[in-house]
Amino acid sequence: MTMKLPSLLSFERKLETSDALMYSGNWSDIGIETIENEQEIEGKIRKIERPAWKEIPITKRNNRSTQSAYGIDDAKKSEPNPVSSDSDDANLPHNKDTLKVSYTLRVIGNVGKPFACNVPDFETLITEKVKTFKESETGLKQLASRYAYNIANGRFLWRNRVCAENIKIHVFHGETNPPLEFTAYDFALNNFDENSDNNNLKKLTEVILTGLNSHEDFIFLKIDAYVKLGNGQHVFPSQEMNMNEKGKILFKLNECAAIHNVKIGNALRTVDNWYDAAEFPIAAEPYGSVTQSGQAYRKSKNDLYTLMEAWVNETENKLNDNDKSYIISNLIRGGVFSGESKKKAKK
Repeated sequence: MTMKLPSLLSFERKLETSDALMYSGNWSDIGIETIENEQEIEGKIRKIERPAWKEIPITKRNNRSTQSAYGIDDAKKSEPNPVSSDSDDANLPHNKDTLKVSYTLRVIGNVGKPFACNVPDFETLITEKVKTFKESETGLKQLASRYAYNIANGRFLWRNRVCAENIKIHVFHGETNPPLEFTAYDFALNNFDENSDNNNLKKLTEVILTGLNSHEDFIFLKIDAYVKLGNGQHVFPSQEMNMNEKGKILFKLNECAAIHNVKIGNALRTVDNWYDAAEFPIAAEPYGSVTQSGQAYRKSKNDLYTLMEAWVNETENKLNDNDKSYIISNLIRGGVFSGESKKKAKK
């Protein structure tokens, strides 16, 4: 009897990222938390400590722009456009040349065990399938390596990564360990091969693998990225979903520009280049959906639901390791992956 997906099936997210805060400073201050200055106070020269990195505020721009929408009437083409006024903006100060982006990441174990499942036999099968794969030669090492690679290459910086003069990534694990350092442009965005033998990349892969393979445990990382953009340059926080207002609203936390945790998470799980005719990796998604390009690269037969059912029902080893890695990358992503309810299936 072929086993179908349960009507209740969900998995917890295993890469828990924080929101990322954005600070300004100078390239020469990388790795420094405070700077000491001399200042005259009540006639005496005193040494004053101040933070080397300062929160980037969100500011308002009240500009008058032009009409540029497709198909607009000729009569309106010469009129000013008030729509884009009162929008948010964020920049480095004119005496600072570097953006610092900071966030944390927990890598949580128990990969493959459902959070909720209303068919015990299915839960047993999928848990056993993942356990067997974890113990195989491939195991979770390829996935751990790709998550590490997406930290090293600074993919999580999104538009802030484009055409910077230099980008350094520091990854902290443990309070006493020195950070693992990476130069982001040494690592590609379209493949996972360039500099894959980097020693710090191998160390970070082992740390992440330890977290994924753990049982009722996790590992904790702190990531600081330094992007040398130039004095006064634009920076790019997340933009808030804004259905009713016409102005642009940027994300901030305690008056500090920030990047959404889901956007950081999407970048880290951009590991799937196992879909048909793949030219670049995409984020692990049940249908391989990429909203920026309006594409779904796994519409049928190679989507998560089809492959997961095939895996739990296989009597022979029909799925290859890439298919299984894709399935597990989605289980690590987490979410509700239920099949049809019995009531709906009878109709």
